[in-house]
Amino acid sequence: MGRLERGSLVLSLAALLGLVGWASWLDGKAWLAQHLIAHAWQTTLDQGAPQRPWPWADTWPVARLTTPAGKTLYVLESTSGEALAFGPGRLTGGIGSDQALTLAGHRDTHFAFLETLNSGDPLTVEFTDGSQQRFQVSSQQVINSQQHPLHIPRDNQQLVLITCYPFDAITAGGPLRYIITARA
Repeated sequence: MGRLERGSLVLSLAALLGLVGWASWLDGKAWLAQHLIAHAWQTTLDQGAPQRPWPWADTWPVARLTTPAGKTLYVLESTSGEALAFGPGRLTGGIGSDQALTLAGHRDTHFAFLETLNSGDPLTVEFTDGSQQRFQVSSQQVINSQQHPLHIPRDNQQLVLITCYPFDAITAGGPLRYIITARA
């Protein structure tokens, strides 16, 4: 094996190890973030005051959503890009509001399960005061956000879940939105 071939092999191996390390770092960071958010949620329930999952976080958990499959998602108080990287965010509504609880999430991560929801499926939301509200999926629709502005119902007995559409789009950020409405 020549010197050039060995150099190429070493460089290729170093690049591969770098990619594996980067992927492991991202997975590890995501895993740790979910545990910190779960801890902040439990502390919020215990102390009755919002808790940030880490000191520099610009968000905190405001609810816990349970899917029909029993998966738990912590809802964060923000729909900024940084917050949505860690979980669905509250757009508006909730306890003490006259508006529907409206949550947004990424179609390819936390809200990927929306693709499999059907009318009649149950969803449960637990709030920071420990109360729970059960919802049942009543409708699904796709809207073009450039042609129809999002209308948040003035009905605190509804849960509205929003994500980008289609679920298998190659690029994110198109104008289509998939909207699930569920009634208490």
